[in-house]
Amino acid sequence: MKEPAAPGADSKTRSLTTWIMVAVLVWGGLLALGSYLFGGTLPVLRAAIVFGATVAFLGLWLAALAMRKHRLARESDERSK
Repeated sequence: MKEPAAPGADSKTRSLTTWIMVAVLVWGGLLALGSYLFGGTLPVLRAAIVFGATVAFLGLWLAALAMRKHRLARESDERSK
């Protein structure tokens, strides 16, 4: 069995995750900008691919977090019955 989390740990984790996701988005934007400025042929396409991959990664991460939240809520409901 897992130990119960400390009060407030969930909000701290959520805040940290949010800041990490924002940092990844900014980093992807900077990489896309660099790809646009120094990309050679088709710079807009290259920048769109880089930024699109960053957004897709963050979307998958958010989906995984939502699935985890749903699973934990379902397990909590099953335990309370």
